[in-house]
This record gives sequence, structure tokens and C-alpha cells, in this order.
Amino acid sequence: MKRIIHLLGSFCVLLAVVACSDDIAEEVYRQEKPQAEDKTSSLTIHLENAEEQEDLILAALSESPFNEQGVSKEIGEADFLLSQPVKGSQVVFDDLMDFYKKTLYFNVYQKTEAGYKPKTHLGNQLQYEVVTGNIEKTIDLAAPPQEVIRKTSIAVTVAPEYSGKDLYLVKESSRSHFETSLKGGQKPQEDLYVAAAMAENNAASFVIDSPKSTETYWIYLSQPEEGLPFLKKSKEIGYDTEENVSLTFDKEVKKQIKVTAIYLMGEEGSQTEEPFNEKEIYLINKTDWETVKQHVENTHGNPEKGTYVEKKNTSKDGVVTFELFCTEAQQEYVIYAPKWNTEYYDNYKIAENVTVTPESDIVTVEMKYPFIPPTSEGSGGINKTVTFTVSVASLPAGFMATGTKAHIVKDASKIKEAATAAMNNQPFEGLTSSNEMLSGPGSITFDAEINTGQRFAVFILGLYYWSGSYIAKEIDASAISGNTYTIELNENDEPQYLF
Repeated sequence: MKRIIHLLGSFCVLLAVVACSDDIAEEVYRQEKPQAEDKTSSLTIHLENAEEQEDLILAALSESPFNEQGVSKEIGEADFLLSQPVKGSQVVFDDLMDFYKKTLYFNVYQKTEAGYKPKTHLGNQLQYEVVTGNIEKTIDLAAPPQEVIRKTSIAVTVAPEYSGKDLYLVKESSRSHFETSLKGGQKPQEDLYVAAAMAENNAASFVIDSPKSTETYWIYLSQPEEGLPFLKKSKEIGYDTEENVSLTFDKEVKKQIKVTAIYLMGEEGSQTEEPFNEKEIYLINKTDWETVKQHVENTHGNPEKGTYVEKKNTSKDGVVTFELFCTEAQQEYVIYAPKWNTEYYDNYKIAENVTVTPESDIVTVEMKYPFIPPTSEGSGGINKTVTFTVSVASLPAGFMATGTKAHIVKDASKIKEAATAAMNNQPFEGLTSSNEMLSGPGSITFDAEINTGQRFAVFILGLYYWSGSYIAKEIDASAISGNTYTIELNENDEPQYLF
């Protein structure tokens, strides 16, 4: 009996708990259920300072049509969630419950043949989150646009050879001091440039606030080539400039100055030409020429380092080519050819007003001047380097030449002294010897200097009946018009004893 009573009591308690649980569940459901089902949401928008214009529309969009710079994208009817024609100073949207708790962007547009022209802007568009009730908002069509900071991106592309090089963005006002730093090989101070970047994978970029008024910005590529402190380009950037601008630094190619220097030999009217052969030629900045001129004329010596751009020797044809960069304004040079008639630097010829521009590829300079032999030397000729081929066709009877060099002596009257020096492996003024050796008949080619006003001699050493001797030929140097010459020694050349 007690057990039955206990079970009945437990059942009653269970019924009470279930009833209470139903009440709690119903209350929770009522709290989560949207409270706006039976309510309304309307929005009245007052338009202040609205001009009377036809075809004005107040439209609601799901997102702002303006970007960060305040520029609107193109808008069409498909973008309108809601729209009302503007007939007066206010517009009413009486049912916005479909957009409850959503954010709408209200703007005024004028319908034109080209589309919808915005009459509002980023500063006065109405951003509104829909709530219940009768809400009133205002759009002031005369409100000034809010200040927007526009950005301009400058994309820089460089030649592959310039990857890893430094780039700088510089304002016009700092350009002069900045260039002075780069030309001096110094790292520019930070207050001289707006931004710096390194070219990686042939590219770099700068992003700046677009200035309200147009300004000139310079982009510098630092130390792109040896001997070239910078390359530069400019861009005009203002508030109306496109958001993205670009520029390219191509591989810079050196300009060439090709100089041909020629002696005019003999009397006027019957002159022949001889190259200014393997002689010094100097390239000098026009602004430095007077300093160099005073130095060589006062000291009779060569120009000092630092006062000329470059020194080179001409080829056997009298030609020399200088290579240099010219990336900005035209550059003016003087070509200085010393030792024209004598062996002194104050005896010279020049070519003035040699101009190189950024558009130049090759600048040709021709220097043709008479050779006037100095009376004190009396040679009447010029020194020139000739490529000689000495050929031994056959040897005189009794003359043996094994492992011997070919020799040329500038003054044929000194052949015996030169041959004796060569036999003893001693130096001798005006003597040139081949590097290769002959062992019997054959030929050797080498360069030697001669003077066109003298006779020179070519010889080989040997043994004539076991005594030191040589065979030789004498030649008038004035007969050699080019830069190559072949001489043959043979059995008809009589051996000469050295002792």
C-alpha cells in the first residue's frame, strides 16, 4: 500500500515539472521571435537646398556607390532597391520592413540620356540602418564634399640589368641638392627625397597622396652603370591625375665618338695621307680645355689625371673610339692629339666643339692636318707602327739559322750595332724583335715602329761558316703607304760578319 502511495506522489511531481517546462519553453520562443512583425517602418527624407530640376530621383542602394576617393561608379536602375521621384522638399518611403536592420544608402540622381548623374556625393549621401517607426532624416544638397585624400600609385619598371638598384622619389624643390649627393657618390639624406625603394624582379612602386595642385615628381635610378651616377624621369602629378601612372628605365647604351686622325704628307696639291698611327688621343671636357692647354704649353708634359675624361691610343689606321653616357643635356668636348710634329705634348692638334646629345649614337670626328717636320730633327717623317711579315724563302750557302728571331731596326745605318745587341740579348734603341723563332725557311709576323723619313733594316742572326753573322735587307720607309708590309730574305742576301 505504501508503495502505491509513493508511486502516485512521484507521478504528481512529474506532471508539475512538465507543466512548468512548457511555460519556460513558450517564454523563450516568444523572446527570440522578431518583434517587428506587426510594426511598420517608414522614412521621411527632407531635402535641403534642393534646386528645382526635372527628372530627379531619390534612390536607395545596398552599398555606397562612392569609392574612398569619392568617385562614383556608374549606376543604373538595376542598382536601385527603392526609388521615388523628387517632387518637392521631401520624399517618403512608407514601408521599409523588407529591409529591417539592413543598411541602405540614399542618393539623389538626375536622369539623363547618358544615364543617372549623382547630385549627392560621399559627404552628403544618407547612410541609414532600417528600424521600426516613422523616422525622419535630412540630406543637404548644398553640403560641400568632404575632403578626400586621393592616392596616386607610380609603377616603375627597370631593365633586368638594373634589378637590385635603388630608386628614389624626389620633389622638384629638392632635385638640385639630391643630384649633387648622387654625383658625389654619397647616399642621399632622407629629407631630400619623398620615398625610396629597391627594384626587385625588374619593378618597384611608390604610393603618394595626390597633391591638390599639380607638382613635378622625379624618379631617380641610382648608379645604374659604372660611371653613371643616375638615370631620371619626371611625372606631373595632381589631384586629377589617374590613380595609376607608370614609367620605364631601359638599358642605357653608351654614345660613341669615333675619331680619325690623318697626317697630310708632302706639298699641297700632291699630298698623301698617313694615319696618326698608334698615338695618344685625349677626350677633354670643353670647360677643362683651357686648364689643360696652359699645363701642356707651360710644362711640355702630358695632361694631368683628372683634367681629361679619357686617354686612348689610335689604331694603325689612326682611328680611336671613345664611349660615354649622355642622358641629359648635350655635352661638349675637345679632342686633343699631342706630338703631332714632334715628341712633345705642346705640339698638338685639336678638334673643338665636339657635341654629344642624348639622341646621338655615333659622333664622327675627322682630324686631317699637314705634317711639318721639325728642322732640328731633320728626319722629315713620322713614326708609324706597321705589321711586318718577314719571310725566309731560302738561305745563302754556308749560312745556318736555327731557332732565330726576326729583327727590325728603325735606323738602317745602325744595323751592325743592333745585330750585336740582339746576339747578346741586350736592348737597343729602335730595335724590335719578334716573339716567334724561325728554324730554316718560314715566316714570322710582328709589329714594329718605323719612321717614314728614314731607311730601316730587317735581319736574322745565324752562323756563316761557324762565325756569328746576319743577313739583312734595307728598305726606304717612305715606300710603305699602308699598315702592313711583307719582306722576303733569301739566298741572294749576302751574310755579314759580326766579328
